[in-house]
Amino acid sequence: MGPIRTGLFYGALAAAVALVAELYFLVLDPSETAGWVLAVIGSYRTRLTLAAFLFLGILAALRMRPVRLDPDASYRSLLLRDGALAATVVAVVVGLVLSITTLMQATVLADNMRAYAREAAPEIVSYVNGTRDEIQDRRREEGQSPEEVNDVPPPADAAEVEESLGPPAPRDLGRSLANFVLRAVLLGTVGGFVGLLRGRSKTGPDGAPGPG
Repeated sequence: MGPIRTGLFYGALAAAVALVAELYFLVLDPSETAGWVLAVIGSYRTRLTLAAFLFLGILAALRMRPVRLDPDASYRSLLLRDGALAATVVAVVVGLVLSITTLMQATVLADNMRAYAREAAPEIVSYVNGTRDEIQDRRREEGQSPEEVNDVPPPADAAEVEESLGPPAPRDLGRSLANFVLRAVLLGTVGGFVGLLRGRSKTGPDGAPGPG
């Protein structure tokens, strides 16, 4: 497949990840979900999805094999070009999906997010503060100093947690669009770098495709 078709294929996978990550509150019932699961989702959801997007962008670049060789361009440059293009297409698809979901969260799904936040915040606070107390109790039992016992994060506040889980403001759509551009630049650069590395291992001294 060409870079655009490959990018669209892996972009579709990334879009599915984005939908699950951004619309989780529609299917997750806080009353039936463990507090640690809610805490992990609230704290690491964004990082895990970004890692997934990066992985899929790299995978798209790795799948590229130029089918039409240009006599005026080295195989390495073709891999760099196609790898960057495929990864950028992944970023564009993801950016469009995230922009749409952000707009939906700020408007038609805002009440759903608020309802989820109201139910999930007490569960998360209970788990986080309970874990904090357990750490302090264990340190006291081990005879650690008061400074070491109190060297823990401050207690979680339900109002702050609820606000962090709530819907974005309409103005956050602008931030989403800015992140869209940054993701496209990042994944495009990574894809080009992957293509460059592959080109170094697959080309001979004259820049032509090497054996295998």
